[in-house]
Amino acid sequence: MVIVDTTTELTATLTDLEYLDQNHGLSLALQWNFTEITYEGVLPLMMVYDGEWIKEAFVKNFPIFTNRRQLALGRALDSGLFSLEGDHWKHTRKTLTPEFSSGKLKKMMPEIQKAMKAFVNLRTNDKEKAVNIRRKVDRLTLDVISRTAFGLESDAQTNENSQFALNAVRIINGEGFNTNLKEQIRLAIATVIFLIVPAWLIRKISRYAELGILTVTNTESLAHFENLCKSVIESRRERGGDSSNDFVQTLADNIVEAPAGHPHTLTDSLGLHWTKDGLTENEVIGSALLFLLAGFQTTADTLSFLFYELALHPDIQQKLYEEIRTLFDTDEITPEQLTQAEYLNYCLNEISRLYPQGFRFDRVAAEDVTIKGIFVPKGTVVVASAWVLHRDPAIWENPEDFDPDRFSPERFTDQCSNSFFPFGIGNRKCIGSRLALVEMKMAVVSVLKSFVIERCEETPSRPLQFQATIAILPAKPIMLKFGKR
Repeated sequence: MVIVDTTTELTATLTDLEYLDQNHGLSLALQWNFTEITYEGVLPLMMVYDGEWIKEAFVKNFPIFTNRRQLALGRALDSGLFSLEGDHWKHTRKTLTPEFSSGKLKKMMPEIQKAMKAFVNLRTNDKEKAVNIRRKVDRLTLDVISRTAFGLESDAQTNENSQFALNAVRIINGEGFNTNLKEQIRLAIATVIFLIVPAWLIRKISRYAELGILTVTNTESLAHFENLCKSVIESRRERGGDSSNDFVQTLADNIVEAPAGHPHTLTDSLGLHWTKDGLTENEVIGSALLFLLAGFQTTADTLSFLFYELALHPDIQQKLYEEIRTLFDTDEITPEQLTQAEYLNYCLNEISRLYPQGFRFDRVAAEDVTIKGIFVPKGTVVVASAWVLHRDPAIWENPEDFDPDRFSPERFTDQCSNSFFPFGIGNRKCIGSRLALVEMKMAVVSVLKSFVIERCEETPSRPLQFQATIAILPAKPIMLKFGKR
C-alpha cells in the first residue's frame, strides 16, 4: 500500500495501519505481516494524506475520480447508490436527492421526535444504572430508520428480540453468524475471491451462489429486509399515492421496469439494467437497504462517542446544556431551533473529527492524471484517510483533545476546513448527511434536557482502545449513567 504524504513530500512504504499507529496514535489489534504493499488483491492502491490534494482530485477532477472501487456487496445492495458507477450513479443520485431536502427532513421530524421520546422514557427506568450506551443508541437509530425509511413503528427499542433490530445488527456486526468449520471455509474462500476476482465477475457468479461481501454470512438477514421493502412497495401500490413521507413509500411512485432489449433500457459498466425513466424495484430496494446499513451504525456510534466525551467533560456538557435550555424551550424540536444551536454543531463536528465513522474513503482514477505533481495511473484506487487528517497535529491544536470550540470561526482555519471530511467529499459524499445531523442533534437535545450523562466505574478511560475491525469501535463497552437533571 503506497502512502503518499504530500505535506512532507514523502512517499513511504508502510501499511495504512502501521502509518496510523506510528504517526497518529491509532492502535488497532489487527496486525498485517507485511511492510510493503503496492496492491490490495489485484488493485493498485495509493494512500494520500493531504486535504488540499484530496479536494483537487475528488472535487475539481471529479469526472476522473467519479467512481469508487468496484465492490460486490450482494443481492439488491449492488443496485444501491454506493456501488453504482457513471451515468447510472448520476441518475440514481439525482432521483434520490429530493428525498433528503430540507422540506422532506422537516416532514420526517415528527416521526424522529416520537423515537426520541420513547428513548427518553426508557432511559428514565435506567436512572443511576450503568448502561451500555452503544446498545441503547443502536436501538434508537434503528427505530428512527424504521419510521423514516419504511414508515413502520418498529419494536426496536422496546423488544430485545425485535426481528427488525436483530437482523440489522447481524448484517453490520455479524452477530449470530454460524462459525462452524463449513462456514469458516466458505468465508475464507470468499475472502480470497474478493481479493483476486473483479467485482463484475463476482456479481455474475452471485446469480448462482451468494458471494457478495454481505451475503456470504448474512443471506437470511438481507432477505428479511428485501421482503420488508417489497411488502411496503406493494402496500403503496394497493393504496395508491398518499401523503406518506417515508423513504421507500415515496420512491415506490418512481418504480419502472427496465427489461433487457427495451429501447429505454441501458446497461451500465457493471452489467446492471437501468432506465432514465425512473428507478427499478431493485434500485429502490437497494437504496432502502443502503439507507439502513449506512444510517444505522454510523449514527449510533457517533452518538455513543459524543455521550462518552460529554460524560468525561462535564464542563463542556454543562455549556451545551445551557444552550439547549435557552433555545429549546418547547416540547417539539423545530428546524429553526436546530439551526440556531451553534455549540451543539461544534460538539457534533468535534466528535466527527475525533471518531470519523468513514475513516477512509476511495475513488478510482478513470485515466492517467497528475495532481499537484503526483502521477496517478489509470485504474489506481486513491484512498483518503480522514482519521489521519483529523488528528494531524500540524493542522489541529492538541488533536487528541475533545475541544468543540476549535470549530468556532476564530479557530476553524482554511487549513482545518480543507482537512475535515466527516461525510466524505465531493459529489459522492454521504447523501444522507443532513438527515444524520438532524437525528443526532435531536437525540442530544432530547437526552440533555432530561438527564445528566455521567461516567461510572465501568466507563473506559481515555485514550480509547479499538477493536480489530474495519470500523472505529471501542475495545470495551462504553458504560455510562443517566443521572437526574
